[in-house]
Amino acid sequence: MQLSILASGSKANALLLREGETRILIDAGLGIRGLIFALQQIGEQPQNINAVFITHEHTDHTRGLDSLLKKAPIPVYAAAGTLKALSPGFMRMQKAFPINGHAVDVGPFNVRAFPILHDAAEPVAYQIHVGHEIVTVATDLGEVPENLHQAFTESTVAVIESNHDEEMLRTGSYPQLLKIRIAGSTGHLSNRQTANVLRDCNSKSLKHVVLAHMSEENNHPMLAHDCARTALDNPEIPVHLTAQRTVGPVLTLS
Repeated sequence: MQLSILASGSKANALLLREGETRILIDAGLGIRGLIFALQQIGEQPQNINAVFITHEHTDHTRGLDSLLKKAPIPVYAAAGTLKALSPGFMRMQKAFPINGHAVDVGPFNVRAFPILHDAAEPVAYQIHVGHEIVTVATDLGEVPENLHQAFTESTVAVIESNHDEEMLRTGSYPQLLKIRIAGSTGHLSNRQTANVLRDCNSKSLKHVVLAHMSEENNHPMLAHDCARTALDNPEIPVHLTAQRTVGPVLTLS
């Protein structure tokens, strides 16, 4: 199984998972040209995607969705509230499916949604089971609910938001109301909050940590990396950084 971060940040988010002949995309926040280019970097194209899972309706997660569906009319899964928020007629699409309360099988992938807190209609995180691998993907959340926290402790790959350094946010140039929103329970995870989650993930199953949705203004990659690194007892677990303008990491899992 291969996991590829196509983009991650406040401007664009997209992640591709592939196993055998099956590909699933989590979020389509790149514009269609950027999405096609990112897919080409890993030898893929839109027509190869078998399903899209959307975490929430904000444009940095859905910017390329409409154009993608015109090129490849593939099933779209999201919480019912997210589907309604995408466009007035989105729920009437033949291939738009609410994922609330049940798991979805796409080829070898079993995908489960977890409700999370964010300032969106009905945001979710995802846990994906394929073979012996368990990938949990959570970005855009102000805190980690207990059931999602448990999901991370079971995972072989944790893709988790590490949005901001609390001191950089506090002293930075953002308006005060925006700072309050980011730091609040429906905002974004700080490096410290992410480290607290990872501290409980020191099981034999965890193979990779991917730090996602890092702010370019209120964080620094090495601050996020070092905070996560110190939370992990096992020095052999790699901590990967992401960016919104560069593809990567690309992880191949057994």
